[in-house]
This record gives sequence, C-alpha cells and structure tokens, in this order.
Amino acid sequence: MLIYMLFLAAVVLIGIPLCRNRTGKAIYCGIAGVALFVFAAVRKYTGWDYNLYGQYFIDYLKMSVDDIGVHRFEKGIAMPMKILGDVFYMNYQTMFVIYAFLFALMLMLLLWKTSDKPYIGVFFFMTLGLYFNSLNFMRQMLAAFIIVLGMRYIKTNQFFRYLIIVIFASCFHLSALVMIPFYFILKIKLTPVMLGIYSGVGLLVFLFSWEIIQFLTKTFLPKYYSPGDRPTSGELSGGQWPLYTIFFALCLIFVLLFRKRLLEKDPFNNVWIGCMIFGFYFDLISLKHNIVGRLAIPFLLAAAAVILPRTVECLLEWCRKKFRKDKKQITISSAVAVASVAIICVGMYGYMIANNYNGVNPYQTIFGNAVWEDPNKK
Repeated sequence: MLIYMLFLAAVVLIGIPLCRNRTGKAIYCGIAGVALFVFAAVRKYTGWDYNLYGQYFIDYLKMSVDDIGVHRFEKGIAMPMKILGDVFYMNYQTMFVIYAFLFALMLMLLLWKTSDKPYIGVFFFMTLGLYFNSLNFMRQMLAAFIIVLGMRYIKTNQFFRYLIIVIFASCFHLSALVMIPFYFILKIKLTPVMLGIYSGVGLLVFLFSWEIIQFLTKTFLPKYYSPGDRPTSGELSGGQWPLYTIFFALCLIFVLLFRKRLLEKDPFNNVWIGCMIFGFYFDLISLKHNIVGRLAIPFLLAAAAVILPRTVECLLEWCRKKFRKDKKQITISSAVAVASVAIICVGMYGYMIANNYNGVNPYQTIFGNAVWEDPNKK
C-alpha cells in the first residue's frame, strides 16, 4: 500500500512548483508521463487481468491470421498481438509495456489540451481508480481514451468525425459503440428540468435493470444472457462497491455546485458535466450488474481528466472572491478547501488499495524474485 501512496504523492506534488507556465507544464507532463509509464510497464503479476492478457498473447502466437479473423476478440487488439509476437519474437511482458506507454501518452495529451494544472487531473485519474483500471481493463481503457480525445468533435459539431473515432475505438472494445448516441445526448443543455428527467429515467432504469439487461443480452450479447429471475453469472450480478458509488456521488455533487460557474467559463463544460452524470448512473447500475460498470469508463475518464480539475479551479476562485480583501483568509480557505477534497479522494484511494481493488496488491515488478509463468498453465 505504501508504494502506491508514495507514487501518488510524487507524481502530484512535483506538479505544484512546475506548472506555473507553459514550459513548466510541458516538463511536468513529460516527467509524470514517464513515471506513470514505468510504474505500469515494469509490473508483473499485478492486476487480476495480467495473466488473462498474457494468455491471450500466447494463444494468438499459436493461431493463424485466418483463425484470428473469425475469433470473437476485437481485431484492434488481436492483430497487433499476433504481429508483435510473430515478427519481433516478443514475450507477453512487451504487450504490457506498450499498453503502459499508450495510456501515459494519451493521458498527458488529454491533460495538456484541457488543463493548466495537469497534476490535478493526474490526482483524480489515480484516486478515482482509473490508473488501477488501466492495469486490468486495458481494452476498455484504450477505447475510452480514444473516445474522450475525440469528444472535441462534439464541440465542433462534426458528427461523422466523432462517429469514425467511436468506430475506431470499437476495434479495441465493442462497448465503445454505446457512445454513438451520446454525441446527441451530451449536447442537450443541462437545465433543472433536464436534470429532473435524467434522474427520473435513471431511477426507472435502476428499478427495472434486470429486465433491461435480459433484453439487451438476449438480443445483442447472447453469451451473457441469463434466463430466469436472477443472474447466474458474476458479470450480470452486483459487483461494484457501494462506498465507491457514494464517493462518486460526492464528486458529482461537487461538480453540480459549480455548474453555473463552469458553464460561464466554457459552455462546452456542459458536455463534461453530462459525462459526470452518466458516469454516476452507469456506476449506480453496476451495484446490481457488474458488467454495466465497464460502460462508465469513458465518462469516468472525462470526469477525472477534465471536469473535476476545472471544478477545483472554480472552488479556489470562489475562495479568492469570497475573501478578496483578506489575503490571510484566502490562504486559509483555499488550504481548507483543497485539504477537504484531498482527504476524501486519498481516503478512497487508500480504501481501494487496502481492499485489493482489481488485484493491485502486492505490487510486483519484473526485477523481483517471482518465477516467470506461462499463463496457459494457470
């Protein structure tokens, strides 16, 4: 647990003195990106899905290209695995190195484009558990990054470019296709009436979620279909922690409190606030059906990297405006505000680590004494 806490402190705190100008921001993004990359790249047997992906890599080495063509696995993942293994004779650890590089690169690119203080985005990316997700749900995370980076086309009203981005993302995980209608949904102005409608619809979906899940799985995902009144698989039954849902609900309330100011600063924040709302809804439903939580990943990524950092900036602006005649009070109120957010988020981060969220404990590396294992023998 200690190593994760120290790592969080290091990659966040170095940003405070650095991100004072554009040059310092670039230096920070480089340092933090390398740190996030190395920490994930050298891991070994860390994460529930580590051996699963390792087995995929080895299986594809034994398959022909034709076999892969008819295999159900997404081709954006399967074909690169096959090429890497056959052409460069790489072992499956190389796959994790490549994933780690892509995630660090795309996160830093996203934060560079959307924030003057990227270290705040790194803080939320880690404390919301998304860094841990990237050690496991690598297909979903890759698709999520592509989608969130492509959301700029919502701002420019370029639907077909957005559609191409989503289809490309679906090459890595088919769940990305769910994001197509959200091009239109996220553009809807978040008035009190719309928030009420979303809440009502969300409540109905939560209450009748099993019937909806049965219809969707039977129609589109028959391998997950579970007849009867109760789910028969872990993916269709509950799996999300209630405490995490409560935590994200607090984050949502935090954002909604500053909704007016966020929209004044940038009307496109309407889209990012919408991501926050739908991320919460999907997370809420995952209390009953674990599989739905995967649909929340693009929304959680948008929340962590974009709207939550912007909300923190609004909070600090409020402190400066509230006590503009008293510098001491500004300092004290800002410190208390930041400390309150930090304590809640770091507390959740520690809870996840202590409870082995996604199998992140113990953190092991390729430099340790663990014996190399063929995932096919697991």
